[in-house]
Amino acid sequence: MKAVSVSLGVSFRVLVNQESLNMAESVGNVTRHRKAPIVVRIDDTYKLLYVPVVSGMSLAHHYQRHLARAASDMGLSVTRMSMLGYFMKFADDKIIKSYYPEVAGKVDKNDPCKSEKAIVETCTVADVGGFLYTDGLVKRTSRFSFSYLVPTIDTIQSGGVGSIPQLHIRFTPEARRREQIPFYNDNSSALYTATFLLEVDGISRLDVCQALSKNPASSPASLGRDEQRRRFDASAKALIAMLGNLAFGAKRSRNLPHWKIQSAVVTGVVGISPFVPSSGHTPRYIGETLERIKAQSSQGIIKSFTIAAYNDEGIDTGDVNTYNTIEEAIASVAAWIKENYFA
Repeated sequence: MKAVSVSLGVSFRVLVNQESLNMAESVGNVTRHRKAPIVVRIDDTYKLLYVPVVSGMSLAHHYQRHLARAASDMGLSVTRMSMLGYFMKFADDKIIKSYYPEVAGKVDKNDPCKSEKAIVETCTVADVGGFLYTDGLVKRTSRFSFSYLVPTIDTIQSGGVGSIPQLHIRFTPEARRREQIPFYNDNSSALYTATFLLEVDGISRLDVCQALSKNPASSPASLGRDEQRRRFDASAKALIAMLGNLAFGAKRSRNLPHWKIQSAVVTGVVGISPFVPSSGHTPRYIGETLERIKAQSSQGIIKSFTIAAYNDEGIDTGDVNTYNTIEEAIASVAAWIKENYFA
């Protein structure tokens, strides 16, 4: 069996002002923005700073919501719970009985291969986003990965990151005590970066069936090439919809962020390992990504590749094909993967 890895990767830099996309806790009447420790080099030393972030879990949740809609629009199988945005992922027989009638009677705790095939067939989101069926001991690792959305290091070094509570008041007609209450909501602004990776070859693949089979040649390896291609197409459309509209995060009804994608690099790679683009912490990340691809190609790690960029901050993209929007850059790489991997 010839091992091949096919991956689509994206790193991007996005300027976001006045956002409350990921809130972590309430202290008194203050709702705080999620923060995380970041190590940066300042002068001749490294310092630990706490900066506003949006978790990878938040990004993944919204990506799966877009994936459910894209899959449904294409006529692919999706469970009702996924369409509603609840990703319990077939946790156990009780959850399946209560929320997933689509697979009730199709899973068998004594037959992991049967259970894996039934769940993967039933829901595109579970296929691409992974699941854990504990009663049947079936675990599927997510085919996509998200980093945290964090301020870029060059922005942190220059002091271009801010977070401050904004005062709001709840008014009542008579302004009685404890009815008219002030509260504060953390708002943050920064130039952020995040990275996304999709392992295309893993979509529709039935790992448990192959691992447990005494005769792999007669055991189902996947749902088929055409189904894999269509589910990849839905995955790419979901990514374009999400990043093209900054469609993720919380508190959007009254804190819809001011935002603009500043730049992005998108890669499509066939090789022995998934390729992750360089994080967009400095303006060199697009050129650095190309340099890494060429270095790995010279070592035979990467067999073939394509790379595209979007650039609206005047950074050097070198020999990378540049498109007018991030949507076009992602679509061009997705088309290359379909032509070179699914042909």
